[in-house]
Amino acid sequence: MTHNHTELFFLLKQVDLQLTQLFDDQLDISLTRYEIMRLLHHEKAVTQTYLQRKLMINQAAITRHVKVLEDKDLLTRMRNPDNNREVLVKVTSKGQDLLDQCELSKATMMTQLFDNYTDEDIDFVMNFLTTLKRSSRKMLDQKEE
Repeated sequence: MTHNHTELFFLLKQVDLQLTQLFDDQLDISLTRYEIMRLLHHEKAVTQTYLQRKLMINQAAITRHVKVLEDKDLLTRMRNPDNNREVLVKVTSKGQDLLDQCELSKATMMTQLFDNYTDEDIDFVMNFLTTLKRSSRKMLDQKEE
C-alpha cells in the first residue's frame, strides 16, 4: 500500500474545514467562539493572553472574538483585582445558558457523526491524531528556538 502523505495532509485540512462549518451551522456559534466560552466555563476568569496560548491563535483574533462575544453579552471583561494592569474575561449568565444549549446540540451532532464507528476505530484515529499533533507541535517549537 502506497502512502500519499500530501493527500492525507489535505484530507485532514478538508475534514477540519467541513467539521468547523458543520459545527457553526448546527450550533449557530463559531467553533473558535465556542472554544473560548468552554475554556472560560472551566477556568472561570482568565486573561486574553491565556486564551491565545490555549487556542493557539493570534492576539488580534482573540480580541475580535472576545469583542463579538462581549457585544452579545455572552462574556464580560473586568480588571484583575490582584493586578490592575491585567484584564480578565469571564462568561456571563447569558453565556452560560448558551453553553448549556450548545452542549445538547453538540451531543446530538456527535452521535450523528460518530455513531457508525467502533470504539476501536475512534481509539485508532485518536492515537494517530494525538501523535500527529505532538509531532507538528515539536516542529513548531523547534522553529521558534
